[in-house]
Amino acid sequence: MPKPFDIVAFLLICCTGGALTAQQPAADPDLPSVLVDVPNHRGFSSLLRNFNSGATLSSVHDSAAGWYTLVSPALVYSFSRRYSMDLSMPVYLYRLAETTSSIALGTVPAGPPGVPPPPSATGATTQLSAHKLDPGDIFLAAHAFLFYRRIGETFTSSITLPSGDTDDGLSTGRVTFDLDSHTTYRLRRSAMLLDLGGGDSTSLFNRLVTRNYTSLGYLAHFQLGGMVALPLRGTFEAVAYEQLPLGDSKIYMTLARPGPPGSAGASGQTTVVTGRSVSEDNGFTNYLSVPLTSHLTLQGYYNHSLRLKTDTVGMGLTFVARGVTIRRRRQLSYYEQLLKQ
Repeated sequence: MPKPFDIVAFLLICCTGGALTAQQPAADPDLPSVLVDVPNHRGFSSLLRNFNSGATLSSVHDSAAGWYTLVSPALVYSFSRRYSMDLSMPVYLYRLAETTSSIALGTVPAGPPGVPPPPSATGATTQLSAHKLDPGDIFLAAHAFLFYRRIGETFTSSITLPSGDTDDGLSTGRVTFDLDSHTTYRLRRSAMLLDLGGGDSTSLFNRLVTRNYTSLGYLAHFQLGGMVALPLRGTFEAVAYEQLPLGDSKIYMTLARPGPPGSAGASGQTTVVTGRSVSEDNGFTNYLSVPLTSHLTLQGYYNHSLRLKTDTVGMGLTFVARGVTIRRRRQLSYYEQLLKQ
């Protein structure tokens, strides 16, 4: 069985190899780029057929967990405009996580002669330490896109393969799944967005946001919001989300989880098992995307969790081996504009 880093190396090689045979079709400048992106991978256009590859380098600050730096290589295959598949795996170049170490509390007085001395009393202390080159779970997804006039519907089926470390809160140690329906209603320079879905892990919902935990347990999730087109084919997206557990859940986390009194995380353990509310979350996510070239896209997001009372800010740069060239309309001269009036 290949190791996670072998898969990452393969994806990075594909990034350079795919550019050699790249064909770049033109894109409509009036069509917001996010509406033709491959789901889960902003910057990868679904207009391109066959293989495409790339990677996203991100820096994230979580108000509870501090700074993260991660790279997420991805491999995408588009069968047609309607059907595609993708494979990806994040690798944390730098992150902070809690580690537990033993400390000596002192010596115990010796017993009667001839009796072995008791061991020294020890205790445990928890402290933050830097972790480097931590692989996360492998993500595998399949997408089907249907559209009728202004309405677009994308169905996504995705799974995770447990390649991350459960002790570091990066994996549940099991294969997890998720089903999602993403609906867009396109207006002139904007669109309304609606997501409905469910699965058995939080890691497959709203993958745009980097979390300091993952969960195992059935849940439903919803998103509602809108998107507007900006100059230079940029887009701004704002959504409100709800993550609703449907039963008992198990949480794998990097740090003690903040929240209301009595919530999971008060013990500071890496793995917490509680009732229905342990994996519940709701809040708002704002996302900004600006294509710099046909191969590079600048991205940023801000996420505020109402339930957990945490803020997450991320900035990233996505490189794709095969990009889409933006078609420029010819500027009409002053006399041509007069003739058209």
